[in-house]
Amino acid sequence: VVQGKPSIDFYREKYSIPPGDEAIWHHFLKSNDWILGLNVDIKFIREFYDEQKVGTENSKAVGSPKADLLGVSDFTTLIELKHSKTQIFKKEKTKGRANTWDFTSDFIEGVSQCLGQKFALDRSYKTKDFVNDNGKMLDKNLTLTIDPKTIFIVGNRKVEFPHDLDSTHHIKSQTFELFRRNNRNVDIVTFDELFE
Repeated sequence: VVQGKPSIDFYREKYSIPPGDEAIWHHFLKSNDWILGLNVDIKFIREFYDEQKVGTENSKAVGSPKADLLGVSDFTTLIELKHSKTQIFKKEKTKGRANTWDFTSDFIEGVSQCLGQKFALDRSYKTKDFVNDNGKMLDKNLTLTIDPKTIFIVGNRKVEFPHDLDSTHHIKSQTFELFRRNNRNVDIVTFDELFE
């Protein structure tokens, strides 16, 4: 609570941010880019380009996936944000598989979205101009795209499946960690992990 208001409402008013949790996190992470450097395997990011269309559009200027943030250093990094309240796992286990839990469609679709953005950027990078909010064009002599690093920030692990004695939380935690460690194309980080 800041000045009698929930901190998220105070932040929204202070920086005139439109409705939605994702807009707040988008602004906060762009303004505090050092947080991402400490929590994921990013060597250095000089700058972020907001909401970039990373693919090739059709003749009606549609069909290009849009990344929330394009991180710029020697190489590009794609960053996709969902909400801190986005559920990673379904409430009830629906499959009969032992020692695993079912992911929500929001989570799986988010990973799929990241993979689509990564593929689109790989294909379009050489022929597409990338421009930031100030009209500055990305200098492709200084920044390259090679198998772009992709980061997916989603959910709240401590709220959804904290480390405690509950066996369901242990199964979810194990399932989540196995998925992350065996996924070579998308780094998945939860909002509470960023906060820590």
